[in-house]
Amino acid sequence: MSEPLRRRWPVAVRMAFFYAVSFSGLGVVVPFLPAWMAHRGLAPTDIAIVLALGQIIRIVGNTGFGRLADLLADRRRILMGLTVASLASFALLAPAQGFWAVLGAYLVANLFYPAQVALTENLGVIAAYQRGYDYGRVRLWGSITFILGTLVMGWVMPVTGREGILWLTLALLALTASTAWLLPVIEIERRPRFPGAIRAFLRQPVFLLFLGANAFVQSSHAAYYTFATIHWQNAGLSDATIGLIWSEGVVAEILLFAFSSLFVDRLRPTLLILIGAIGGILRWAVLAATTDPAFLLAVNWLHACSFAFAHLGAMHFIARAIRPGLTATAQGLYASFGISVAVSAATLIIGPLFEWGGGVVFALMAVFCAIATAFAFRLDRRWDGGELAMEEGGRASPGQS
Repeated sequence: MSEPLRRRWPVAVRMAFFYAVSFSGLGVVVPFLPAWMAHRGLAPTDIAIVLALGQIIRIVGNTGFGRLADLLADRRRILMGLTVASLASFALLAPAQGFWAVLGAYLVANLFYPAQVALTENLGVIAAYQRGYDYGRVRLWGSITFILGTLVMGWVMPVTGREGILWLTLALLALTASTAWLLPVIEIERRPRFPGAIRAFLRQPVFLLFLGANAFVQSSHAAYYTFATIHWQNAGLSDATIGLIWSEGVVAEILLFAFSSLFVDRLRPTLLILIGAIGGILRWAVLAATTDPAFLLAVNWLHACSFAFAHLGAMHFIARAIRPGLTATAQGLYASFGISVAVSAATLIIGPLFEWGGGVVFALMAVFCAIATAFAFRLDRRWDGGELAMEEGGRASPGQS
């Protein structure tokens, strides 16, 4: 029954549905899991350490499962397995009490769950190029359910308490695992092995600029994802208000994805990353200066820049600049070094800084976006718009294409 049903549904519909189901859990985990950790007895510095080490362990999962997907030329079955592993690993958090228990369970979860998200993005964008659908309009369904997850958690937490954060997460992960069979099969030619592919990527000058630009713009969200909810709670904002502020940013993200077809073919992916970095400077500067909800709502729509523009730029850069058969590896490296390592370092810095100065952490995030702007500008000048040239055995050509 399931196989004929899967084939009857258009690929764009199936991919949009999976984004919708799987990203609903992110809407709970990203803004609220630090609050759950605080409920389980962790101090702000403890939370920063746990989240930072989780980012580091993601390197293994993101890179390893991405490379495996390219070697086997099979993203669907690996992604299906990751949804089950994500559910099982997050269940380990249920009995965890105190720093060491939470840390151990969270590290296991970060081997699988971030790799699931990264491989979903790779499958989604490559399927868009192969099957001719609009990636932005499919991806926006993940953003919509991210909002719904955030809003629902904000509404139910007064009833369930912070313990409800984990139980809602587990329920949404179970729903994701049960619907992963709908994922489409994409055609990736199984080519001969590329010895030293990871080393070659990490020695390719243009790819390193790409990682640098995204590392700083994405790590600028570390303070937002880790301490924004706690910071605003400490300032007296209600859970409903905090949910509204978070949701505004994602609404702006949704609108950008919805209309992205108007500009993604006209603007270079590197320019999209540059726009994202510049928008982040303004956004974080205001969040550093005030906790007044009116001012927060006046700028938090810039999430459409600091995240959505940069994310679209990164996804389309990988699709256009990386040879077929290596895009999952590139996606894994982007998720590992362009996001996880950078966010980990930022998170370790902001823990003590938040304890000392609260919202001053957002001023540092504005500095990160200024650095990202410099990287993105250089990237835009260096990349010629073509496929990056790399050589087997870990050697990379110094040229752009």
